Amino acid sequence: MGKFHTITSSLLVFGTINMTFVPTSSFINQKEHIIELLSTTVSSPDEDDFIYSGYLLRYFIYKSSNIDKNKTVEMMEKNIVNNKNKIYNVVTNIGNVKMDTKELFEMSLMASIINTSIYGMTTWKEFFAEAYSKWMTMPDEMKNKSWEILNNFFIDIYTPLQKENLGSRITSLQYQLDKIDQYVAKSNLSYNTNLTKKPIDAVDLKYNFPPFEFGLQQLIPQDSNFWERSYTFNALKTSLIMWQSSGMKDIKTSNFSFNGNILRDTIINNGQDLTEGLGDMMNDSYTRASQSSRTKFENFMNTSKQQYYSSFDKLDEDLKKITEYENNYYYEKGSAIFLKDSVQAMQKYYHWNDKIIEFLKNQILNLFNMTYAITGDNFKYFLTGFLFSPDAPLLKRSGETTAYTSYFLELLPGTKRITSARSAYIIISAKEFADALLDKTISKYLIGWWSSPNIFCSLNHEMGHAVDAYYGMLKEARNVAPKYFQSYLNSLGIKDKYRGNIFGYDDIESYNQKVNIIKIVLIIMFGAFCTSIIITIAWGISRKIRTQKK
Repeated sequence: MGKFHTITSSLLVFGTINMTFVPTSSFINQKEHIIELLSTTVSSPDEDDFIYSGYLLRYFIYKSSNIDKNKTVEMMEKNIVNNKNKIYNVVTNIGNVKMDTKELFEMSLMASIINTSIYGMTTWKEFFAEAYSKWMTMPDEMKNKSWEILNNFFIDIYTPLQKENLGSRITSLQYQLDKIDQYVAKSNLSYNTNLTKKPIDAVDLKYNFPPFEFGLQQLIPQDSNFWERSYTFNALKTSLIMWQSSGMKDIKTSNFSFNGNILRDTIINNGQDLTEGLGDMMNDSYTRASQSSRTKFENFMNTSKQQYYSSFDKLDEDLKKITEYENNYYYEKGSAIFLKDSVQAMQKYYHWNDKIIEFLKNQILNLFNMTYAITGDNFKYFLTGFLFSPDAPLLKRSGETTAYTSYFLELLPGTKRITSARSAYIIISAKEFADALLDKTISKYLIGWWSSPNIFCSLNHEMGHAVDAYYGMLKEARNVAPKYFQSYLNSLGIKDKYRGNIFGYDDIESYNQKVNIIKIVLIIMFGAFCTSIIITIAWGISRKIRTQKK
């Protein structure tokens, strides 16, 4: 693609953003906190029993569709069952791949249609975070039926369930699924996978830059080097993995491998070419979100602003006060969240104009307000950090990680059994924001890697991880969180979260100044090199002349 395209009104970027969001988990064992939980809690060694919002969302999406009545899907399922020995590399674990359990395949495939993100397919944690980002940051003119389904989930299902403080799914999962079933039974909204054409008044999803195609409209290429970039390949891969499993485990799809040519030849082109039918399943994504749904979202956002913070400055002031700490190990004293200082430091460093800063501040304000509206007040005593760094990649992270969320889980004393989620903090590199705004990159929204074209969508993605973890925090743990929050902040400080450069905390030289210093150093080095060459040549000539005189 040629010049990068920005829609100024909503700060959308269409460019390659090499971000990797890696949620990490740790375990803490605070004895005094655990004692208050012992008499009322159940425990499990399985993290998935506490971090499972993505599972609920996939189930809701599946129930909000007619994919179980789609002929193309039915033919693909029969092809898979008949050819599973060829399709799966590990044939010893495919007993669950049968027509009786096909809803596992359908649930995963439908999720990839609604939440168009290859990265969101890697785990159900990433799926939830990408959905959270898409729901909050999709510009109004691009909101479609898929977004409307997410809107219903977050406002009508997830918010009430969050407030019930259910914690783990061990004893409450069926209750939660029943709540979803009851809601869907009364809802008129359903994604139609059987449309053969786009609606006349199709929403513009900005996939109009050749050769980009939308979702399952993409073909699986013959070249194996491009399989992992193919949306259809990844959607089938994830769905096959889910079908092979019980569907109850959050499986990291990168641990599995499939042959794209085999998937294409045995599932899509096995006797009858199903390519067109597969692509047609995306047609309802071009249906505009209803006005009532958009109004519901606006009302939710505005109400949260009235209920919590009317301005960015008030949000910053309150979070600074709540997160005050004093760490004797690092000799630190201050606040663990300092949004205003961070934004001002980023503006100075990258020379962002006031319009960009106002957009960023408003997005952060809405992010926190809407998150509090979903989770309740005690989420303020769950999030222990929201830090920005110029480092890219972030320190001590694999690959090109430019944002991550660390969450902590509590264990029963002397065991590896989890009782509750405890806290989380977020680290974000602003380098990719700056690169996008400087028109230097090509967005992965176009190839379906991210679900949102918003430049700052990683803010919402990472907050989605924190909200997901908070869902697994027991009522008892939430209630006592304010009591222990101060001591917990004191123990962590800032540098125990991230030891690299932090905007608003470290004195970081300006981006241009840093670039200029590098240029000066290179010029000096080049000058010294040239001078040494000249001296060497002159010395050689002089020596030759002296030799000739002898």
